Amino acid sequence: MPKIEIYYSQLCGACHDAMDYFKGRGIPFESYEVKWREGDWADDDNGRRFKARFGTADFVPQMMIGDRHIKGWKELSALIESGEIDHMLQA
Repeated sequence: MPKIEIYYSQLCGACHDAMDYFKGRGIPFESYEVKWREGDWADDDNGRRFKARFGTADFVPQMMIGDRHIKGWKELSALIESGEIDHMLQA
């Protein structure tokens, strides 16, 4: 199974939907809380990691499944609905 990383904000409902999806299926993932401050991600370890991985992305969740970047809950939910997520998780 590929490594899964989720960058989320505590107040983001879509972020929690994404994490709940993986939790509900018993799929392990790493999560990193990022904080938005004054028009940019906080200058802490998670904020710097977020910017290094996703550049100027200004919304969460941002996810990595293996080497594939998933941009938000809408993209993840489309992968779930199409069944493509199952193929990605088997890789």
